[in-house]
Amino acid sequence: MTQKWNLQDIKPAQPRKRVSPVDENMLQKKAPAARTTRENADEVMSINIVDGNKKKHKSLVYALVIFAVIVGGGIIASMLMGGADLTVHPRYREPNVNATFQAQRTPQPKELAYEIMTLEAEGERQVSATGKEEVKQQAQGTILIYNKHQSAPMRLVTNTRFESNGLIFRIKDSAVIPGYTKDAAGSIVPGVITAEVFADEVGEQYNLAPSRFTIPGFAGESEFDNLYAESIETFAGGFDGMRFIIDENELQTAKQALQTELRNSLLERTNSEKPAGLVLFSDAVSFTYQSLPSIEYGDDLATIKEKVIMRIPLFKEAEFASFLAAATVPGYEGGDVRITDYQSLSFDYSEATTASSDISDTEELSFKLTGRPQIVWEYDGAKLKADLLNANKTALPGVLGAYPAIEKAEAVIRPFWETKFPIDIKEITIIEVIE
Repeated sequence: MTQKWNLQDIKPAQPRKRVSPVDENMLQKKAPAARTTRENADEVMSINIVDGNKKKHKSLVYALVIFAVIVGGGIIASMLMGGADLTVHPRYREPNVNATFQAQRTPQPKELAYEIMTLEAEGERQVSATGKEEVKQQAQGTILIYNKHQSAPMRLVTNTRFESNGLIFRIKDSAVIPGYTKDAAGSIVPGVITAEVFADEVGEQYNLAPSRFTIPGFAGESEFDNLYAESIETFAGGFDGMRFIIDENELQTAKQALQTELRNSLLERTNSEKPAGLVLFSDAVSFTYQSLPSIEYGDDLATIKEKVIMRIPLFKEAEFASFLAAATVPGYEGGDVRITDYQSLSFDYSEATTASSDISDTEELSFKLTGRPQIVWEYDGAKLKADLLNANKTALPGVLGAYPAIEKAEAVIRPFWETKFPIDIKEITIIEVIE
């Protein structure tokens, strides 16, 4: 069947719109924008969509794991570093000391004892000599005479002879030796006195080293073995021969310089040579000097020699601290104490001449102490640790009741949840605090 078209159904063709050059440029400029839009659309289509609830769940798990690691590590570290720190506050006082005291070589109860440390040094120096002269000189020294013969005193007259190694010495003055006593065990404690002696003849052979002496006049008598003497230092001064003549001013200058040098060297040795457990005061030293025979050095030079002897009293630390506490701390009733710093005390002899004398000749020293020492009561730290082993922390006050030297104490036990002290004494540390 042939289709029939009505005239009104036929639409004339639309004429093609002409594009101007300007419009073409504008289209070209807009084209990239269109492409960008498409690219953005592609990117939007490529974004991954994440479930927020799952993300929160993972974060919570991570946090819990980190927390568990930290807490667990802390617990393990606490267990590995377990132990106890005990902070102890001992009893102490700081008295103001300004008084004169006495110390004894042979003390009675409650008296302060001391002993003498002796150090020697020799040195030499060259000086000009103007000639020589013949010198004959007797040696001199000090002896300690002991009486074990009787309990009554015994008198020795001037020039009483003492013999050692075939050499004879005489005492310068008469001497009365105290009688012996007996100690608590019934043993004899001889009486003793110091005496100056001089050699019976001149010569260097009488410069005798420390020796034991007998009294020849008592030979064959019971006194011979029970009345005797000892020297503690070498005798000096014995000489027989030619000696250099040296200008007095030059000699004194050289001697003083040499003595100062020797004195300083001895002072440097005091602390290193002091026995443990003993205390000394640097101001307590005494010095004596001896001039030794000079020797030839060339035709017009002589070498002078000097000997310096330093003596210093030593005190037992514990006895000295207790003695000072009894004298200066009101209410002190005994007990072990210590002085934390002896440098806080100044020491001065009551008599200025003591510092230049032979203090080994005396039986008593008088001195003045000034300062503000810190006196601390002592306690047995090892026993305290043993008493706390495996004890509950609340038991600490009761344990401290047996330690009057401790005013108070605090304990920190690790790990923090532990309530008992360790069972190993090595894990308890005592920290002493003096406020």
